[in-house]
Amino acid sequence: MTDKQTHLTVMGEKFIIAFHRVIHTIKIHSDNNQLLQESVLRFKNILSDMAGTGEFEVQIWRARIYFQGERLLYRRKSLQLINEMIDYFSERKLQGFCFLKSATDASLKDLLNFTRLSNESSVQDDPSAWLTIQLKKNDITWVEALQEVDEAKSGFEFQKKEHARQLYKHTVSDLMEVAVKVSRKSVAGVRKARRLVQSMADMIMEEESLFLGLTTIRDYDDYTYTHSVNVALLSMILGRHIGLSKVYIEQLGICGMFHDIGKVEVSKEILYKAGKLDNTEVSQMRKHPLIGVLRILKLNAPHDLKSRIVLGPFEHHLNYNLTGYPKIIYSKKQTLFGRILQIADSYDALTSHRVYRTREFVATEALSLMWSKAGKDFDPLLLKVFINMMGLYPIGSVLKLDTGEVVLVKDYPDETERTRPLVLVMEKDGQGGVSAVGLLDLSERDLNTKQFLRNVVKSVHPSSLGLQPSEFFLAETG
Repeated sequence: MTDKQTHLTVMGEKFIIAFHRVIHTIKIHSDNNQLLQESVLRFKNILSDMAGTGEFEVQIWRARIYFQGERLLYRRKSLQLINEMIDYFSERKLQGFCFLKSATDASLKDLLNFTRLSNESSVQDDPSAWLTIQLKKNDITWVEALQEVDEAKSGFEFQKKEHARQLYKHTVSDLMEVAVKVSRKSVAGVRKARRLVQSMADMIMEEESLFLGLTTIRDYDDYTYTHSVNVALLSMILGRHIGLSKVYIEQLGICGMFHDIGKVEVSKEILYKAGKLDNTEVSQMRKHPLIGVLRILKLNAPHDLKSRIVLGPFEHHLNYNLTGYPKIIYSKKQTLFGRILQIADSYDALTSHRVYRTREFVATEALSLMWSKAGKDFDPLLLKVFINMMGLYPIGSVLKLDTGEVVLVKDYPDETERTRPLVLVMEKDGQGGVSAVGLLDLSERDLNTKQFLRNVVKSVHPSSLGLQPSEFFLAETG
């Protein structure tokens, strides 16, 4: 967690605690009650700290809380409180509040009035519109109520999606350009690739779920390139989860982009052969990591960078117990980058269409198969982090629920317990396609029995519904 994220998390939790205390205390005490007065004063002090340098916004988006556009990183101890606040805003059809700098001069009376109006808005026909009118009538000008908006129409979300879309597209395009130059034995540079990876590294810190959704892109015509970008993204996110610095995360991304660059010298007949490869073809295929090393060393890039990104691609088909290929005698273990790339490469390959397999695995099957090989093919500690990172049902998974609903895993609002995701309800659109018609939280429980309202019956392959999960992460419109 960066210093900025740590500061926002601390301040965000203080704001939530203070606001939560006021909105509940005011329900049971009169204005002159000492406990209420203390709660309001504490809230005022937090507002002064946060609005002192200018206006600040608190927003709810897809069951997450954002401060100044930065996502609040949840901690287990504050999760219940955060969920209560999300419900509070949702009941009032509010996306959040924008507190102006003048909030620092708000009187305790105005703060009490603001809190009471906010509470009362929940029973109105149009809560957010009613609250906006009441704030104006009561001359409370230091705060603006942000009305809930449709995700598909929100510039707040669209800009992030569009940025991610363009990054992915340009990264695939740049990788193809480099591959063409490499195949022609001409000099290829990495300057553009580095810039793209640096941008992805920045966004991954804030929008991990969106980029995990992007890794569900399956372009069969350009499989080698989309696969390489997916491996780069998965590797970078895993690097983030084990605490690597941004510099190392960026280097991991470049390794992922170029890990299969050696395949430019493998014939398409071998790469796309539907049947089993013969011994000669297997030998040719297994040369691609070494060829990749030679091509990386010839890239127009600083020598120190090439030295840091060459071993990972060389080792991405080497197993944790040093079986696999290429055979090595110089070392007793893989490098960290090699172990990370091998996990990311295997997962994306298992969940992608391959001509030599009758079907691709659903995400949960792939993770289960990989876990059965922990300690042999995969570093068990890294693989455990990867599985926890992906969640019980990885983002982009299609699930069938015990209610009969078919859903697409969209996000995990809980940073610590990735077992009950937010999901999009999928229905046939009557035109041969599938559309998303609602958002559900699988952690919702019955108020009386405390039992979960919905449970997963099984995973379903997206192709059985004719859908591409990534489309629902990048959709420009609803």
